[in-house]
Amino acid sequence: MKTFLGFIVSIIIVLTLFVIAAFASGTLAGYIGLWKKPIIGAFSAFVVVLVGYKTAPNYKNHAAVLWLLAGAVAAYFLSGDSYYPEDHEHAYQLTYIPLIATYVSGIIAVIFCFWLGKKRK
Repeated sequence: MKTFLGFIVSIIIVLTLFVIAAFASGTLAGYIGLWKKPIIGAFSAFVVVLVGYKTAPNYKNHAAVLWLLAGAVAAYFLSGDSYYPEDHEHAYQLTYIPLIATYVSGIIAVIFCFWLGKKRK
């Protein structure tokens, strides 16, 4: 029962920090003048996987992979049609760059979590 409640708390923390990470990274990217979609996706994916790993009561590596998979599905639907920004030479053309950035960042986060797990043992 403690493990179940621990995972429920973990899910709540991850989802809350996902929203905070998305808004914070979008605001910062806009302030700096960078293309927001890939920044938001990449930073949010990294935060979700890392926080999911850190807050999981046990089976931390499994939790990291599960958050990667759940995030990959969510990113696919949340990204919708992505277009290059209007100041780019290919403005308003479809692109997969934000989705790819999100996936790569999530994979890097899982690798980092596995490294943390090895270091912990």
